[in-house]
Amino acid sequence: MGLNRLMLVKKTAVSGGDNVFIMTMGQQSGQYGYSRNNGNYGEITGNVTHDGRAVTLVMLSYYGGWLDVAFKEEGVTSGSRNISLNITPLETGVTINLTVGKMSYQGDLVGFYTYVQRVPSNISSMFTATNVGKKFKVEIVFN
Repeated sequence: MGLNRLMLVKKTAVSGGDNVFIMTMGQQSGQYGYSRNNGNYGEITGNVTHDGRAVTLVMLSYYGGWLDVAFKEEGVTSGSRNISLNITPLETGVTINLTVGKMSYQGDLVGFYTYVQRVPSNISSMFTATNVGKKFKVEIVFN
């Protein structure tokens, strides 16, 4: 089976690409990123599909050394996904890869969810107060 890539970046007329979002870094107390679960902070724009199904980012949130990742896939109510993330601050254009691993379906509220412990400093340094309001390209790589 081939590698499926899902770009979470804002679609532009120039790129002509599909499946794109831009994350605007938000903050709630000591949490940074984007969440529509147990908080409402950050922003995501664009539309994404995977295997013909709509994908909704629920959470990409860093707090105290942990990175929570959650998304829903339209019509999918069980199973697991194995993913990696490529996160690129639009300000620098430098992409950092993070292996997330297996994400299991956790129910209707969050969909597929997992957390990453011991997040590398080149990732955790993106999720700080100085980056609130800045834009990040997030690519989910389905393995």
